[in-house]
Formats: sequence, C-alpha cells, structure tokens
Amino acid sequence: MTKRTILIPALAVAVSAFAARTAAAAVCVQLDQQHDTLSEPDRNAAVTMLAQTLRQEGLEVADQNCMGVYVVYHVKFGNNVNVFMQGPQGYRQASARTLEEVPALYSQMVRSLISNQPMSTVNGTVDRTNVTSNQQAPNRVEADSLYYVRLGYAGIANPGTNTGPAIGFGYRYELDSLAIDISFFNLMFSSSNDNSSTGSSGSAGITGSWAKLMALYYNNPTANGSSYFGGGVSWGGTAVSKEDTTAGTFTTYSGSGLQVELSAGYEFLRASSIRMFAQFDATLPLYRVSSTDIVTNGYTTAGVTQYAYSPSFGLSVGLGWGRSIVRIHAVP
Repeated sequence: MTKRTILIPALAVAVSAFAARTAAAAVCVQLDQQHDTLSEPDRNAAVTMLAQTLRQEGLEVADQNCMGVYVVYHVKFGNNVNVFMQGPQGYRQASARTLEEVPALYSQMVRSLISNQPMSTVNGTVDRTNVTSNQQAPNRVEADSLYYVRLGYAGIANPGTNTGPAIGFGYRYELDSLAIDISFFNLMFSSSNDNSSTGSSGSAGITGSWAKLMALYYNNPTANGSSYFGGGVSWGGTAVSKEDTTAGTFTTYSGSGLQVELSAGYEFLRASSIRMFAQFDATLPLYRVSSTDIVTNGYTTAGVTQYAYSPSFGLSVGLGWGRSIVRIHAVP
C-alpha cells in the first residue's frame, strides 16, 4: 500500500468528522403546526425564509443533531400577521401588517434573540434593511377633546382673608396619562367683614386669570376614574379693597402679571363623553399687589406705597362634555 493510498481514507475520515461536528453545532427550524394559521404553501415558505435568516446571522441550519431549535408559528388576524418565536435564548413576539413583511420580522427577532437585546433601533436589531411599515409610521395615540365649566368656592389669603364664589371655563385635550388644559376667565369674587369691640372693617375684591395653560398627569390612565395633578402658568390680576370704618380709611390693593398654577383633583366617567371632576387649585402670583396712600403733612404731599402678596386657593366642581375615544390595550 502506497503512502497516497493511506492518505485518501484518512482525509475522508477527517471530512466526515468535521461534517459531524458542524451538524452537531447547527440549529434547526420547526413550525408549530398546532397553532399556526397560515396556508400550507405559506408555511413551507416561512420555514425556508427563517432558515435563510438564521444563516444570514451566521448560524448553521440542519435537519438533525441540532444544538438548538427555533420554533415559530403565525396567527393571521385580518391582514395582520402575528409572529411568535421561541429560540434557545428566549421568546419574542411581533406583528406585521402583511405577510410580505414577515421575513423582516424574522431578521429582527433572530438578531434580538442572539444578542439577548430587545427589538429596537438602539442596539441594531432594527435597521433600514428590516424595518416594517408599522415601525416606519406607528399609529398615533388618539385623544379626547373636552370642554368644561366649573363652579366652586375660593379665597384670597392677603390682605385680609377674603372668600367667595369662583367660576371658570376651559378646554382639556386628554391622552391616557397626560392632558393639556387651557382655560379662560377663571375668576373669584370675594368679600369679608370683621367686627370687633374697637370698630368694624370690611374688604372685597376679585382675583383670577384671563388665560391659563396647564399640563395634567393621571395616576390611573386607563381607568374610568382617576386622580390627577399638574401645574402650569397663567396671566391674571388681583384687586382688593379694604375699608376701616373706624379710621375712616379705604385702601385698594391691585396688581397683575404672571402666575404659577398648581392643581390636584379626581375625574369621573372617563369612558364617557360626559365627564365630572372635583379639583383643588392654588394660584401663586409672581408679583405683589400694591396700594398708594396720599399723606399730607403741612404743606407737603407724598405718596406712601404698601405691598402685599396675595395667593389664592379654591375648590371647584366641573362638568365637561366632548368626544371620547375608547381604547383597547393589548396585554404583553
């Protein structure tokens, strides 16, 4: 036997061993026919496309002696195709608008499983080669439009303590957890009397905002009722007249400017086109009200200016009406 004759069987044995090791390190593709709803030709195409995707990601695909198995099935609902994949690294689920976009989902899901990362553009599992139409133009969240009127009771903290009725009109644009609130003519009319053994005094005034813009956050966004809180800014003013009948003086404080608005409340009937809410408001002016008294001393006349900080607080009940969108949320 020559040396050449000996080398040929040895080479065949080495090739066979290498092929066996490669097959043992390969993965397999399996279709879950019990749950799959595709037609038979589409099933065959799906298995072929998934195997090709695995090869493109650097994995060897075989029919037996598998290191791991990728099990896939598809559920059609209308035109949408929901894809479910279980691999050695875990589980992924995604949806395509058409059957033609399923191979793009295979690419994203396989990359996500191999890298042990979620399906996103951040880590490269989704790129320009495999992005679907759902991801290119995602559905916008629909919103509720709501007009409302509210009535309540409020008070001005200074000068003196003045309380009285309050009224407001507004528009609220709601998502599930967030809302933009725009309101106008939020006014409070106040008065008070102070009687004592030394004399009597009284005060009256008006405070509020001509326009107010707020952002609100709902703590239980999908429920029929939810508490909420938020803040914003407004442009308004305050005018308070204070009378001391004993001294025979009458002082008027006034001012206007930017105000900080804080609100907290509870909204009812969020699944309906008619809403009700109870709300507490605090208005914190970024200005002080002032009053100038004319004082005459002999031949000299001078003005003496007094300043006061006049925040206001109120509690109101509102009634709203508008367009409501009922949204169904998928459970992951």
